[in-house]
Amino acid sequence: MQQFRSQLYACFSKRAAAAFNLIDALASAAQVESPIELSQSPAFERKYASVYDVLGNSELDHDKLGELVCKWPVEHAQTLSGYEVYAADSTGNPRPEAECLPERILLKSDSVTPAVPGQEYACIVRVLHEKRSWVAPLDMQRVSSESTASAVAAQQVLQVQQHSPQTLKVITADSRYANRVFLAVFVGMLTLCVLVRLRSNMALYGPPPKPNPHKPGRRRKHGAKFKLESALRRLHSDRDETIQIVGQSVRLRAWHHLHFKWLAELVGCVICVEFLRPDGTPRYKRPLWLFWSGPLTVPLADICRMYLWRFTIEHFFRFIKQHLGFYATRATRLPSTERWIDIVMLAYWQLLLAAPIITGHLAPWRATPNPNTPFPFTPRQVQLAFPAFLVVMGSPAHPTAPAGKAPGRALGFIPQPRPHLKPIRKSPIPKNSRPPHRV
Repeated sequence: MQQFRSQLYACFSKRAAAAFNLIDALASAAQVESPIELSQSPAFERKYASVYDVLGNSELDHDKLGELVCKWPVEHAQTLSGYEVYAADSTGNPRPEAECLPERILLKSDSVTPAVPGQEYACIVRVLHEKRSWVAPLDMQRVSSESTASAVAAQQVLQVQQHSPQTLKVITADSRYANRVFLAVFVGMLTLCVLVRLRSNMALYGPPPKPNPHKPGRRRKHGAKFKLESALRRLHSDRDETIQIVGQSVRLRAWHHLHFKWLAELVGCVICVEFLRPDGTPRYKRPLWLFWSGPLTVPLADICRMYLWRFTIEHFFRFIKQHLGFYATRATRLPSTERWIDIVMLAYWQLLLAAPIITGHLAPWRATPNPNTPFPFTPRQVQLAFPAFLVVMGSPAHPTAPAGKAPGRALGFIPQPRPHLKPIRKSPIPKNSRPPHRV
């Protein structure tokens, strides 16, 4: 862990010591109300002005950081059928009151909740264990108003593949990523596969028929149409098996050699996952549909478990929002908000690496799990025990030095008020949601 902290310290080219103090203060905080309150932590060796200095003026080499976190070995990390399991998703940071913050977009909402202005962050993590809530976050990027979560996730996938091109990897994603922008990344990839959920109203196509040499015209790209809604009633599956997952019977059916109309180059198989009651009837109204671009030799049970592992990223989002201050910053400048997200991700990495070696620092009234099990402590338990662990570990940041008083603002300087900006709507308002015209 000390080696990782030293290499992480080298990723900062400006304000490295203050930034590292802020990371340690956040990782050891029992409660996070705002970034400035972390200046009162014993792990933060500087004054409160250094917090603003870190958020506004620090520089972080993201290429160097990405290589560090992608290649760093994590103890007890599991694989399925030889594949490392990753999850791609995005989460929102509502900022309805930040009228001076640029690049605010309307976050996604359901039919009942109104859209809220804020920022969206795309995240890619490696899922480490089937029965634990730990993940290894590899990258978190803000989704700009001119981009989409799928486009940012595609870029993140390429970065992960660039840092470790030889290892077998599978990227899991929900139905929002079943589009050409995201799936085009996996065309021609040998060690990188995708497992994405499909909407139940989608349709795919089989392989095209053999060309007729006596018939002129362009060769067909698509074969028979495969509708998910009617596949269970009309089509016989290529593979059919029933497995047990957490005491429930799950029926798996697969159809091979299918592709999307808008991406015929990516050929895979469609898998239908049905959770069954004890009497054999479906437990839910609609089954779970998945598209798998990897080899057909991978067992269906492992493919199903790969996607079920994806839910661990939701535990990660919940933890950083409740205990690592994901919502804590109220900065109105984009560099400051983005740097805070970097600090949050790096603080989580400190907890992840400390989890296997933090046994002796838990409070005596807390139950001690079996140390021989992988990841015996939850992220919150490690965070509460991290202050005592940090005293023993030490910090690579150089100690503070007296710098005198800053000159402050020039005499007579009057800052201009910041412009108030309206949130950006990426898509037009549907016609059926507009209020009726009144005469």
